[in-house]
Amino acid sequence: MSIIVLEWSLYNGEVFDMARPKSFNKEHVLGLAIMVFWKKGFDATSMKDLEEATRLTPGSIYHEFGSKLGMFEDALSQYIDTVVAFRVTHYFSKTDNPMQTVRDFIVSSFKEVPKEVRGDACLLVNTATEFGKSKPGVSTVIKRGFRTIEQGLYKQLQVAQVNGDIREDLDCKAAAGQLTHLMSGLLVASKNQSNIDSLESTVDFTLQAYQ
Repeated sequence: MSIIVLEWSLYNGEVFDMARPKSFNKEHVLGLAIMVFWKKGFDATSMKDLEEATRLTPGSIYHEFGSKLGMFEDALSQYIDTVVAFRVTHYFSKTDNPMQTVRDFIVSSFKEVPKEVRGDACLLVNTATEFGKSKPGVSTVIKRGFRTIEQGLYKQLQVAQVNGDIREDLDCKAAAGQLTHLMSGLLVASKNQSNIDSLESTVDFTLQAYQ
């Protein structure tokens, strides 16, 4: 089973409607909300969409999250904790071939993803594209997500440098930032699923320049 499929499986299960007192699992409800926001984006997602996905009433949603935006901020934060950080830990806990794991980490984000999210890129990248800096609360969560990715890449590049796999004079911190930006752009481009092979070639071309 691929790592992307494992990520997808994080949100499977059963959700219970809210009664008095609260009788639902917040993390699971946010997992279902993540899939709605991921597929449709924030603006195009209606409260009706969220009600149908979570089986919660509007009152339950507002009571727990305050607003649709509040729910979205919590959902995005959980996405970073359960998907982004999960991927970083999964790939970069392996240090025997650090540059291969860097490549695998980037390429796996857009290649061979489940059909349910094929062409939908990444919730973090989509949110950065949709919001920019218009919502400070969301912007803070976005920065945390990209920082998680960049720090993981930075540590793995440092290992590669110690191993002699990349140039001694390479600025690993700058390279990690470059790869984070590259990955974001590739994910946006991956929404056109006909160009996946060229995206993979772009990753290889970039990494070769570090040698």
